Amino acid sequence: MAFMPLVLSRIKVSFTVPLLLIGFIIYYIGIPINWPNPIWDHKHVKTFTEIIVIISLLGVGLKLGMRYSFAHWRNSLRLIVITMPLYILFLSLICHCFLGFDGASSLLIAAVCAPTDPVLAAELQLKKDEMYNKKNTGMRYLLTSEAGLNDGMAFPFVYLAILWSQSTSFMNIGLTYWFGYYMVFKISGAVIIGSLLGYGFSYFIRNLRSSQKNKVLSGFVGIGLAFLSFSLAEVLDTYGFLSTFFTGLFVQYHYHKKLKQTEETSNMNSNEDKQEILLFNEKVEEFLIMIWTLLFGGFVASGILNFTTWPSVLIALFTILIIRPITGKIALMGTHFSEPKKWAISSFGIKGVGSFFYLAFALDEGGFTLPNEIYAFVSCVVVLSILIHGLTGPSVISYFKRTNPG
Repeated sequence: MAFMPLVLSRIKVSFTVPLLLIGFIIYYIGIPINWPNPIWDHKHVKTFTEIIVIISLLGVGLKLGMRYSFAHWRNSLRLIVITMPLYILFLSLICHCFLGFDGASSLLIAAVCAPTDPVLAAELQLKKDEMYNKKNTGMRYLLTSEAGLNDGMAFPFVYLAILWSQSTSFMNIGLTYWFGYYMVFKISGAVIIGSLLGYGFSYFIRNLRSSQKNKVLSGFVGIGLAFLSFSLAEVLDTYGFLSTFFTGLFVQYHYHKKLKQTEETSNMNSNEDKQEILLFNEKVEEFLIMIWTLLFGGFVASGILNFTTWPSVLIALFTILIIRPITGKIALMGTHFSEPKKWAISSFGIKGVGSFFYLAFALDEGGFTLPNEIYAFVSCVVVLSILIHGLTGPSVISYFKRTNPG
């Protein structure tokens, strides 16, 4: 992980692609890992993926901070409010009509495949702790902000699939209760908890001396904040992922406020270095991504794709190449982006670690039929996403950075 990104950056390939292939090799040469038959225990998968996503979401929030206005967030919300529901609707109908999954299983597949993964999309996200007058409001910003928001916003639909699997019919679920509790209460509660925790931490460090501030902003404190935010939100029965993201947004609230005031009264143009909290978070995240991708490669090689069919593979490919780009393009209609950039943003709905958290959580909690087939289809989508987006993403980002920055 130290040298691979340096080498692969020259040929514009994501490091997840060779790691996936190395995972295949690890399995085939007989490394004595307790490979699944055919899937790992749901609780183990849920815990490991949960840890990775928590750390990743704090980093996403830190990269964005509080420098963006509602006008900037409006485009991100388009991808959440328009793209995600349309994607879930289309994919669930396709899985039900063409692959023969029951309604609850079809909805689950669509819901777990809907979020843009904040972990595997990290290479395409913002990199710098940017100044207000130089902040990126384009492609990288949208991919970053969408990944931060939609890992929490997909959860209500996962819960809807769980409730459906436990009910005799869809009409017996109680949609009013689902909307009020799983959609409104749990989302708003998570936003409030995460924002207050991040704001409180930022307020606490505002007046500290530089020597004290360096200690408080250490990397381990950042990891502690991530898990504190997640745990507090879960204890209060809200969405921990969303809370962690908003904690990351508000952690440097007063720092950003002071920075903006400084820029408004001076000609200060140099970029600020990223805080240690973000640097440490990124390195921990990279290490965990490496482990997950290697294990996922071996998991795929061990035979989970034996539960797929050729129609399933074609629909998984259709999901990545057609459904996400079209639903994303619909959401971005009327925005200021050029047509090529709209298609590029719409196409990079990368799937990965978060999908397997939701999947393990739902299969552990619900009463779904054909769990192996569900796992196989989601695995197929993620493999194709890693290969397609991993081989094209860095080149596309580089192209727009040269020809159409922002």
